Amino acid sequence: MAFLYRLGNIDDIEAVFRLGSAVLDEAWSRDVMLQSLQVGYDLFVCYQGKTLIAYVLSQDMLLETQIMQVCVHQDFRRQGVANKLMNMLIAAKQGMEALVLEVRVSNVAAQSLYRHLGFEIVGQRPNYYRQNQTRQREDALVMAYTITA
Repeated sequence: MAFLYRLGNIDDIEAVFRLGSAVLDEAWSRDVMLQSLQVGYDLFVCYQGKTLIAYVLSQDMLLETQIMQVCVHQDFRRQGVANKLMNMLIAAKQGMEALVLEVRVSNVAAQSLYRHLGFEIVGQRPNYYRQNQTRQREDALVMAYTITA
């Protein structure tokens, strides 16, 4: 079955909340997800049939887009889904100066994807992510994609 990629909207919130809760260590609540769309965050989604399998959530701040969440169902990773969603986001943000995100230092697969897309490491945030099973925290790499006019 083919993948359907599109701009998301409030009707996608329940599916986004369920997928984020299942996949992300620090998932947002349903209310926070809804509020983010109501105040103008951008959501790009990918469905297979009626099932949401991935999404990207971002927020514009002045001339920079902060990528808040990139989420792909575990069964659909390494199939180009995140790559396609990220390229849709990059194309939609051509009026901006840069896209910025944080990624766990241990998430080598995501770092590889972002580097492939043209993101570069521009900094590090110590103890940024909470670990689920322990009280330890994990550093985040800050990566940026510079948009050229």
